[in-house]
Amino acid sequence: MNKFKHKYSATVIKIACAFLLLTAAAGCTYGTQTITGKVVDESGAALSDVAVSACYSGWGWSSGYVVWDKDYCSELTLTNNDGTYIIYVKGPDIMRLRAKKDGWIQTQDFNTKDSRISLTKTEKHSSRQAAETRLREEKFRNRLPDESNAEYYCRVILSKIQPVTLDYQGEPLSIVPSLLKYDNHAAALFAVRGSSMAASSFANEVVFRINGQTVNSKSSFSSVVTTCKSDIHFIEAKFPDLYLGKDERLEILVPSTRALLDMQTWSNPVKP
Repeated sequence: MNKFKHKYSATVIKIACAFLLLTAAAGCTYGTQTITGKVVDESGAALSDVAVSACYSGWGWSSGYVVWDKDYCSELTLTNNDGTYIIYVKGPDIMRLRAKKDGWIQTQDFNTKDSRISLTKTEKHSSRQAAETRLREEKFRNRLPDESNAEYYCRVILSKIQPVTLDYQGEPLSIVPSLLKYDNHAAALFAVRGSSMAASSFANEVVFRINGQTVNSKSSFSSVVTTCKSDIHFIEAKFPDLYLGKDERLEILVPSTRALLDMQTWSNPVKP
């Protein structure tokens, strides 16, 4: 057994050595080349003191394993006052270019065929990303054509709001603590997850409070067909008037369990 292990280990070592010799030989086949270019900002103005390197990927060792995507990069070189850089490196004709400078970010890929590398102010890039995120969120929150209140609740609100689970009548019942207000402010919709029997009982006893005061409301179990999971049920709450200021607190009280949950209101989304 020890003899077999010894032969196996020797074979592995020979293969590894042969592999290293092949990769080393492949690296030696690259001639030294000179890469020149310029680093600018988005307006085209030159950027000095930018650290630039040229990189390519190939076979090599990483953390004790043979990998095919090991990075081989040139030494860093700094751009001069004109934003110009010169790199001397052994590598393939096409390599990736990396540029780094404090307070700046490279937002797209450049290679050795590109004569200019463009950098963007980090704070400007972050501001753009935040604006793009807001636009995506606004678009996501808008109602789709012919989308019902329940379908909107399924698609948008359920993906955003974490439910609260109660032990209700001997079984788990999850309440989504967000009311979708209707345009007339006289009714709102929210969802629970559990059996239809528990959802119906819950609808009959739930009480709404605003700033600690019970409000005159009536809730009813609504059985509608949606794309939600089969154990998602909707409860429609009707109010004489549901205008809430930003400082007012809306809660639901479940008397049988003495549970008191904060509820947020979700305004009726823009229709297309």
